[in-house]
Amino acid sequence: MTPEVQRAIEEIQQTFPKHRVEVTSEGQGGAYVIVHDLLIGERYLPSTSWIGFTISYQYPYADVYPHYLDGSLRRIDGLIQGAGLQFPVNWHNRQVIQVSRRSNRWNATIDTAATKLSKVLVWLRSL
Repeated sequence: MTPEVQRAIEEIQQTFPKHRVEVTSEGQGGAYVIVHDLLIGERYLPSTSWIGFTISYQYPYADVYPHYLDGSLRRIDGLIQGAGLQFPVNWHNRQVIQVSRRSNRWNATIDTAATKLSKVLVWLRSL
């Protein structure tokens, strides 16, 4: 992994200290990351899920996009799709819900993988 990707992983671990962070090298300098047991919100069953994503070797100059949720997650109103959510999607041999929240104005000097994950969580909780 590139030094920038390693620093991004360290920041994720610091930002989400009570959550297990699973990291697998993706072979080109990036990493596949899964952060476990994140509170998604009371509108979901279960209310927690893992969220996975790829930090590419181009980081910090590339957006961290898309993010993925456990495919068994459901909203209490029964909906799983809508603007920004796609299901089913296959990610690393898992049936997942894809969360599409692209940062069109990604700024490598201020945007990080940890802040992007935080923004995705805020968005999911607002649905």
